[in-house]
Amino acid sequence: MKLSFENLGAIKKIDLDLSKKLSIFCGPNGTGKTYACYAIYGYLRLLLIGIPLFKLDNLLNEKSMTIQLDYNALYKARKLYFSQEYIKDAFGVKSNAVDYFNSFKLNDLSTVEQYIASLRQDKFEFNHDFDGVSITYKKEKDDNHLHVTLDKSVALDKITKQTEIFHLAIITKYLCNRELLYAYMLPVERNSAYTFGNELAADRLDKQPLLVAKEQDYPSPIKDLLSKVVKLKSAKDQGSNSSYQSLATEIEKNILQGAVEISKDGALQFVSTKTPERKLPVHLSASIVKNLSGLLIYLKYHAKNNELLIIDEPEIGLHPDNQILLARIFAKLINNGIRLLISTHSDYIIRELNNLIMLSSEKDEVKKKAKEFGYAMYEKINPEDVGAYLFEYNADEDKYVDVKRLPVDVNGFEVETIDQAISSLNDRSMDLYFS
Repeated sequence: MKLSFENLGAIKKIDLDLSKKLSIFCGPNGTGKTYACYAIYGYLRLLLIGIPLFKLDNLLNEKSMTIQLDYNALYKARKLYFSQEYIKDAFGVKSNAVDYFNSFKLNDLSTVEQYIASLRQDKFEFNHDFDGVSITYKKEKDDNHLHVTLDKSVALDKITKQTEIFHLAIITKYLCNRELLYAYMLPVERNSAYTFGNELAADRLDKQPLLVAKEQDYPSPIKDLLSKVVKLKSAKDQGSNSSYQSLATEIEKNILQGAVEISKDGALQFVSTKTPERKLPVHLSASIVKNLSGLLIYLKYHAKNNELLIIDEPEIGLHPDNQILLARIFAKLINNGIRLLISTHSDYIIRELNNLIMLSSEKDEVKKKAKEFGYAMYEKINPEDVGAYLFEYNADEDKYVDVKRLPVDVNGFEVETIDQAISSLNDRSMDLYFS
């Protein structure tokens, strides 16, 4: 899936390819990396009224249906997702009082011919469950039909019109957005969210009207995260997500050396392997626990195959050795069906990702070194699965930001701004030492 943003804050234009398994945003502070993350999250968060591909009553009776796809109608529905209005909700802007996003544009980089050719070639199968009605959607390559199968259903008198509306919206969104159906974002505010979530959500998630109308609200990534924080007990009651539990356990064992748990009252707590008899509330735990709690809760309870996980500055509060371990976790994430977008300033994470890209080589010497350094072959990253972007202030007009796609090959990719900062620091250190 390819998108293009124009006039996003200081960013004049950015072309993105979200079909990559791993996307990396790099660049100096204040160049709009978080803005781009918010814009992507907001776009993928949209759920519009779907095309009436089938009648739920008919599916309940027949159990399975085969539907001829109208590609032109789907492309027309796809264009509805490219409205610029969603951006204000993504950034928590309530009205036109804030004109910062009035010139924002979201462009579709696929022509109708490219979209139809891509969808016709596509092969997929996924299940969705809503209101107790579970439906599997399947399409074969070069097939112009969608195969819909009812897996389970509740009693007819409990099925509402909303059930049909939601299922039609989901399958239409999938066909329109081409593979990416969901996004989950861990913003930099995640530490505060998991420490003071209930307090921060007190009036922002309240459905009652406020005494004073606000022109601005929390951006949707923050508001959605707070919503999940105040529902931790419900997440625990529904049970853990076994598909990604092993990755969560690996983080707890190798990085935290302890476990993040949800108490029976829905509070987050940490249990160290060194003192298992003591359960610390998260606000009394180390910063590394606060930072990684969001990722752990995501893996245990929310992760879905083939959705986009966005993490803004994953290195917050992590010692370099743990940043390196986290990069290896990222490789396992993308090799287990989750797409990942990170915005980072960490040279350690970037260098380790480059090491994992070099692991993709089939050369015997590389395999020998990988074994020597303790790398597993399932940690390797194919360079074709990586998209790297550098955000920089324009050389002529420094109030604008240029975003350029960095070349990624078998040796990884280079981030000039980080390399230059490290080189300059090393030069000064050597000059001072020899002085």
